[in-house]
Amino acid sequence: MGFPAYLFKMKASKSLRVNSLGIFFVAITTAVSSVFAADLTPEQMVVVRKKLAELRDTVDGNAKTRNLGAGDAFMTASKDAKAALALYLDCYKVVKFDRENRKVGDFRLWEEKNENRLKDPAFLEALQIQLRYLAISCKAAEVKEFDQVFAPLMEFADALSRLEESPDGMLMQSVSRTVFAERYYLEKLLGKNEDWEDVAYNIEGIYNKAILPYLRNEKPEELMSAWDRRIEQQKRLVSFLSEQNKKELRGMDREQEARMRDRQDGRGGILKAHDPEKFARETLPQLKWSKLIDSYHHLDQVMGAKALLDFITANITNPKSEEWLEQLEGILGATEGALETADETAAESETTKKFDPNGFE
Repeated sequence: MGFPAYLFKMKASKSLRVNSLGIFFVAITTAVSSVFAADLTPEQMVVVRKKLAELRDTVDGNAKTRNLGAGDAFMTASKDAKAALALYLDCYKVVKFDRENRKVGDFRLWEEKNENRLKDPAFLEALQIQLRYLAISCKAAEVKEFDQVFAPLMEFADALSRLEESPDGMLMQSVSRTVFAERYYLEKLLGKNEDWEDVAYNIEGIYNKAILPYLRNEKPEELMSAWDRRIEQQKRLVSFLSEQNKKELRGMDREQEARMRDRQDGRGGILKAHDPEKFARETLPQLKWSKLIDSYHHLDQVMGAKALLDFITANITNPKSEEWLEQLEGILGATEGALETADETAAESETTKKFDPNGFE
């Protein structure tokens, strides 16, 4: 049945026309969908999945090539201050100006404004350190065997503890958020690895997340040596940062010195953990305790248990002694439970051997 003729002659309002058009297009879309919509057949799904797999291989291959290429560029630039600065300026320009469609003149103004910092030896040293860690991070994200980056990572941690200038703020930044990572689209690659420390200056994180877990699983005989190196490196870091704090106070009057000391005391994170007083009181004893825990679990339980008991006895006045004692009680309790279970299993096995099913009546 057709529409009444008077409806076609009627002068509709603007809103009515819009609503009518909306209803019309919905009807048309529904009709088209009902005609053309169809599920993929099993055969078609196989073809689509095969094509998806091919595309995934291509995309992953391109990403790996780009990542390794970026890593090579980072390592090369890390060896020379001028090359490091040139790469930094290129990355900064691309990320902060070109991709935001800002004028070249704006970049020139930014460069002039930051001229002093760009020439600062501490800044240039930080650039080289950051690039070196980025290069190692890129490789670690791609290799299948961690031992391919183990030696470079150990060397990096050692070099980090021998800095001669105060660390620039960029070394406290996640490598996945640097302009270098943004320039080469590495944010996802570098940010997804939970077993990798993403802050270049964090020696503690480098050991806890990468070096020590690897040695526990693959080379436990090298654990104690790595612990000794780590403790020595963190001690050097404490001495270095303490000297830098003293340098900051030189030439200041009482009021300026008071403000600077407040600022130094208020520093958190990595720097706070290496404050001389906090390090001696909390960090260093905990490092030594954790080393003995590893010795107990991965080398020798008898000698390890004795060393742990001796350590608590020697540090009984330490605020963490109660926590250490509870931890050791838990470890020995778990070991005792495991031994009891093993004894019970052995006893049951012996009983089974003696039982003769053919003699049962």
